[in-house]
Amino acid sequence: MKTNLFLLGMAVAAFSSCTNEEVTDVAQNRAIKFNQFVENNTREVQEVESLSSFYVFGKFGEISNPYTTQIFNNESQDTPYYWVANKFYIFGAYADGNNGKIEDVTFDSANKQLVFTNYSPDDTKDLVAAISDEVESGDNPTTNDNKVSLTFHHMLSQVKFTFNTTDAESYTLNITNLTLHAAKTGTGTYSTSGATWRISNYTPSINDNENKYIYNEVVDVSDTSYEAQSKLVIPQATTEQLKVTFTATITGAGLNKNANFEATLEVNENIAGISDANTWMPGYCYNYTATINGDNIDPNLENQKIKFTPTVEPWQDATDTPVGPQISVVP
Repeated sequence: MKTNLFLLGMAVAAFSSCTNEEVTDVAQNRAIKFNQFVENNTREVQEVESLSSFYVFGKFGEISNPYTTQIFNNESQDTPYYWVANKFYIFGAYADGNNGKIEDVTFDSANKQLVFTNYSPDDTKDLVAAISDEVESGDNPTTNDNKVSLTFHHMLSQVKFTFNTTDAESYTLNITNLTLHAAKTGTGTYSTSGATWRISNYTPSINDNENKYIYNEVVDVSDTSYEAQSKLVIPQATTEQLKVTFTATITGAGLNKNANFEATLEVNENIAGISDANTWMPGYCYNYTATINGDNIDPNLENQKIKFTPTVEPWQDATDTPVGPQISVVP
């Protein structure tokens, strides 16, 4: 009798072991995974490229009443969630450089929108966002090996400055205190139609200490041209006369003088029919170029005026890639 009980116990243990293994295999097959791609990587700032870490929102439901059940509530893409049969799914995702989770972000599944409230960039935050197409799990999700496709788009713009001189052989030109005066905080919305930014209660002013992008470097124009580093900035309209200030110092050839310069920034053309004039777009780099020589400095003026000429290029890697999403700015 004891032998029979022992054999029965062994059989139950073996059956339980097999059952656990089968359930584990099913769960692994049903795990929701992602296949991600970043459009138009930037080479000017710390870039988001491989997306080894990003954060996800997700919902699912019935075809007649979709997206009623929450999954991936601003959680890492590695959080374990599993497909449910015959449901319809939608996902929103973002990566903020290597800075981890953003607390002030929400996902509106019905309108397919990610909203970033009161966001401020820096050069380690290449903010990218994506929204998936609707995904149907099917009647047998245990055989669903397809990953959710996510194409991430850039939410920010880049601004950099190039300084030229035609007299580099005669004297040395240094540029210091280079500062872009523009709104540093805004609320961004990413949807399947593109990115929009809302900037509230901002009036451009060189006396506003909160809204400054400071280029912390001394620019020695020792050849004939120098490109200052790029800054990641909130896309915004430049019709409000956004400004750049800097100090130019010229030494050598009997000269030793400096002056504080100020310029307004404009983008006067419509870029390939994509944006309105005087509007920075996400996924684009704006390079403002000016030439400074000794005769540009008037010692009788406290602040010198100078004009920059802008050029605009999309961020792109070694191969041609599609243009990024559109931008609209709401005051």
